[in-house]
Amino acid sequence: AASFTLAGQNNYTGDTTVSAGKLSLSGESNIEKSGNVRLNRDAALDISATTNGAMVNNLTGDEGSHVVLGDRLLTVNSLADSVFSGEISGNGSLIKKGQGDMTLDGINSYQGITRIDQGNLRINSDQSLGGGNKNNSDLIMNGGGLKIFGSFASDRDVYFNADGEISVDKDMSSSWNKIHTGDYKFTKSGEGELIVRNGGDASEISLMNGALTLINLNMNSEKQDALLNVNNGVLNIIGGDVSAKNDLIHITGDSTINLENVSIKSSGNGMRLSDNVQSTLSLRNQYTDMPILVEGKNSILNINAGDNTTLASNMHKSDESTINLNLMNNSSNWVISQRTDVDNVRNSGNIIFSPLNKSEFNNLNIKGDYNGGNGTITLNTVLNKGGDKDQQLSDKVLIKGNVTGETVLKVVPQGNGDNTASAPGNIFSSRDGISLVQVGGDAADNAFKLDREYISTGTKSPYQYRLFTYRGGQVDQQSNFLGDKPVNVDFRLQTAYLDSSGNVVPGVDPDYNNSNNENGNG
Repeated sequence: AASFTLAGQNNYTGDTTVSAGKLSLSGESNIEKSGNVRLNRDAALDISATTNGAMVNNLTGDEGSHVVLGDRLLTVNSLADSVFSGEISGNGSLIKKGQGDMTLDGINSYQGITRIDQGNLRINSDQSLGGGNKNNSDLIMNGGGLKIFGSFASDRDVYFNADGEISVDKDMSSSWNKIHTGDYKFTKSGEGELIVRNGGDASEISLMNGALTLINLNMNSEKQDALLNVNNGVLNIIGGDVSAKNDLIHITGDSTINLENVSIKSSGNGMRLSDNVQSTLSLRNQYTDMPILVEGKNSILNINAGDNTTLASNMHKSDESTINLNLMNNSSNWVISQRTDVDNVRNSGNIIFSPLNKSEFNNLNIKGDYNGGNGTITLNTVLNKGGDKDQQLSDKVLIKGNVTGETVLKVVPQGNGDNTASAPGNIFSSRDGISLVQVGGDAADNAFKLDREYISTGTKSPYQYRLFTYRGGQVDQQSNFLGDKPVNVDFRLQTAYLDSSGNVVPGVDPDYNNSNNENGNG
């Protein structure tokens, strides 16, 4: 095939079409004023002999066409959308400029970097970006975007020198080695999945759609905006250190957040939901104490705490929003350190009220239903006479809806104990003792039970606090902690003992001796 070389300056503005053979540029020669450059099948453009590389406008090429870089730099100025299906080879690099989209759907072998300054570069395989090793063939986002319409894995790193966007088409999955965003914003869009396998660093990420998986990525933000903005999609964070001066995750659309083995630190809200959002937070092998705020109207947050998880977050919500919590198994823990309001709870794990000082206790307020999936609740309680509301010094679980299933109560005792029986005739009274759980709906008598026969303050204490259930008309509404709803079922600690016939009797055994407490908790 014939070859043709341009060695001088060229100022023509018409199109350049190589129908066959090879067009070579040498020295200072360029064709950057040519409107469009097209390579037919088996035709070639060779810039290896140029002094500083070359710039071409709207490069298109059929399958079988060829651009030879040598060790030079090719700049493609996309004034309109174009497709190059041939091969770009050599040790040089490729720069994409212009507002149009350029598609590379061939198998390229060039060894240098790929830089996107403007517009979008569309690729369907890793080889679209050449065949170099990851040490010198990285992708640089310099103000433009990358659109991915194929599934592949790449060993390249992605560097951001400006805000940039990577889009992955529906049903496609693309994985990369690392990303480095510096102080710039990285946006993931498209309905497909993008995976970062081996970390890197980031300061602001926005997920607009699809799925984004970040493995061992270190994220730190000193910005006023949230570190992670999730509009829609699935965000998976596995490993890595994540910290933010302000909000960590801001959710503005229906989304799923999966956290596993992530070190989290936030000076603002760990997670914040806006209006009309339905989202799920799933935790596995995770400790998190990030504050959670569901501030929007008609928003729902479902929290699933899975294997080896401790959720120590303070949760706050508006009256028009919903938080549902699922402790999935016996290695799922929820630590409560202040008054907490949620809507529905399924407890197959452990709810633990963090101990405060002797005069401070917390309430878990459940607006809806509670399902006890054989989980536990640990409460701090002063074993005293009780009775009046202000003397019932204990953490409390307050449920306005119904209770199903069974739950074990573990009481951490404080105080010296006292006889709670005050009713004339030494009879059981719903006003006596200390309320631990109140239910506005329905609950079985065995819905809550102690982890032992009774609670006491020591092996020599005569005071045996047992759990009793009062329901319906038996309930003393003067001890109502539910607020605007009557208590239907009340689970209370009251002192009682077994007489010589095995009957449960209110108060304290008048014939008490130390041996009577050997079956207690000591």
